[in-house]
Amino acid sequence: MQFLFVLLLAVVGAIIGALINWAIYQWAMLQHRPISPWMKPRPDLVQLPEDVAKLKTLQPRSGLDYVPILGWFRLRRDGDIVGKWAWVRPLLIELTWMVGLPWFWLWQHGGGLLGADFAILIPAQKAQYLSCVPLWFVLHTLLIALMVIATFIDFDEQMIPDQITVPGTLIALLAALWPASRLPLPSAAPAGPAFDFVNFASPGTPVVPGWSTSLAALLTCLAIWLVWSWGLLPKIVPERRFRLGLIGNLKILLGSILRPARKTTCDIRTQTRKPLGITKLYVAIAIVGAVAIAVAWMFLLSDIQKLSLVSSFIGMGVAGGMIWGIRIVGGAVLGQQAMGFGDVTLMAMIGACIGWQASLAGFVYAMLFAVAFAIVLFVITRESYLAFGPYLCMGALAVLLSWPETWNQFRVPVFFLGPVLLVIGGVSLVMIAVLLPLVRWVKERALGVS
Repeated sequence: MQFLFVLLLAVVGAIIGALINWAIYQWAMLQHRPISPWMKPRPDLVQLPEDVAKLKTLQPRSGLDYVPILGWFRLRRDGDIVGKWAWVRPLLIELTWMVGLPWFWLWQHGGGLLGADFAILIPAQKAQYLSCVPLWFVLHTLLIALMVIATFIDFDEQMIPDQITVPGTLIALLAALWPASRLPLPSAAPAGPAFDFVNFASPGTPVVPGWSTSLAALLTCLAIWLVWSWGLLPKIVPERRFRLGLIGNLKILLGSILRPARKTTCDIRTQTRKPLGITKLYVAIAIVGAVAIAVAWMFLLSDIQKLSLVSSFIGMGVAGGMIWGIRIVGGAVLGQQAMGFGDVTLMAMIGACIGWQASLAGFVYAMLFAVAFAIVLFVITRESYLAFGPYLCMGALAVLLSWPETWNQFRVPVFFLGPVLLVIGGVSLVMIAVLLPLVRWVKERALGVS
């Protein structure tokens, strides 16, 4: 019976891999090569006449082309049009998911999120752990799938679409209504009838008893929600326009969001200016979400659900705010975009799902991965630009797969600091502002890299 279940998971994994490949090419903004069998050739989006001629020679798709894994061997025939090896990456993605999804289930079911501590749990605790596995499995599988999509789109186009991070964040916040969706707490004493879950105050206890159920906690959640919603809005943020003053810059900012009707007319203006459709959608999400959070908090949620929801929002705020701060400071000091806002929303999604502790550790891992890849890239190509989103995803995945070890490594020197980390983060941003000009000087003068 277990063999059949694992076999079913392998089939589901291959299908998920196919959906990931579909999303990678469907949600990309600049990638118009019809690599995926689900993509229709778009000659109108191709500039070179020879490329248009190639697209017209593309063979019609057959039913077998849509079959996961097998279809990519058949699509090798399009190599002269979309690239000789374009089929290899999507094939490997589907193969990895076909093998990886059953392994991930067996790993979680075997106590992977608790490591060696799983063996010392009393029967009641083991039963509780196993009852949480289906929820963890679904939530973490979804997170990993979204991170894979974000990784390859960011590699291809240096951007992360909102189609990935906005639904992912909303799902993570909804999942927080089930407290068992939080990561388990390793090294918990096995004396009681149940093990514990990581919350915003772990590994300690809240400084103010009962704060997580208070009005202040609700206002904190609403503030993080509204700031996140504000960040999503398409807008123009004035840069280095000090001559316009505060009022002038504010007019530009609000005007780019509201897009009021023009006061003058012109023959070449064929469209009436009005707020974008996506702006209206995000405003609606912000308002509906804020009302839903407040109503659920006051009338529907239990204390343990409030603790879980607060933990998710604080994870979202700390993780996203950390990248947002680096983006602002780096952009101000260097005069160019240090990180895309997609990195901010990506990290907010990760933080909402796994909490600020795991996200912070994941950021450390991401820095290590990025530095290693940057050195190799610079030695081979002399290129210095690096899309950071993929390494944030790698760091988050590394944390999930090594959660017990990561917790034990970071628990005492980092996680116990709690709110003090906010002060350390502020000091770190100041240090970044001081060091970035030096790094830029070394790149330009010593290494000759612009």
